[in-house]
Amino acid sequence: MRATNGRNNILRSARDTFATKGFDGASIRDIAQAAGLSLSALYYYFPSKQEALYELVHTAYTWYIDHSRAVVAEVGDDPVDQLAVSVRYLSRYRMANVSVSTVLLRDTERLDGENAARIKTLQREARAVLGDIIEAGIASGQFRVSHAQLATRAILSICNSLSIWFRPGGGLESDQIEREFTLYAMRIVGIDADEAELDRLLALPVNEAGMLDFIAESK
Repeated sequence: MRATNGRNNILRSARDTFATKGFDGASIRDIAQAAGLSLSALYYYFPSKQEALYELVHTAYTWYIDHSRAVVAEVGDDPVDQLAVSVRYLSRYRMANVSVSTVLLRDTERLDGENAARIKTLQREARAVLGDIIEAGIASGQFRVSHAQLATRAILSICNSLSIWFRPGGGLESDQIEREFTLYAMRIVGIDADEAELDRLLALPVNEAGMLDFIAESK
């Protein structure tokens, strides 16, 4: 338990340090100081800030992929319903994990070697959660989109932008953002959802989008 707590403490400190200073601006000493550890104690868990970044990014992507797939599976096979809950989950994930999302979207490219290769695989899997839904909607005739990949990237870009500008208590409520982003996603794929349909889509079940305890925003 002590070893786990020590590792978790370092990852929380790495999350906050990278989010504030960026990977290039942060040092392994900065992470150690934030964690309240000596350098030698930190090296027991991670030999470099590269390894700390990898563990943080790997955990965040794995969590998102597993939980977003579960959310999609819960609503059945209708691509419209799947798109709605996928967008809502990603929006919640970004809003619940601003610091982690900042690191994911800005600093992941600083990984190298095998670490970079493994994360690129996870990134493709993460995009496929939404991309597969859009391709299915096009195939069924429900989505009026000529290019699935562009539609996927457009929707992801909208949701991912939350890590740049969203802050809790910043003027826009999370429920309002979730509603608007769902509407935007529907319009991108050619669906003009009226208020009744939008209300139905927003009533579909979506589990909470928090992170594992050791990098949860509230920890």
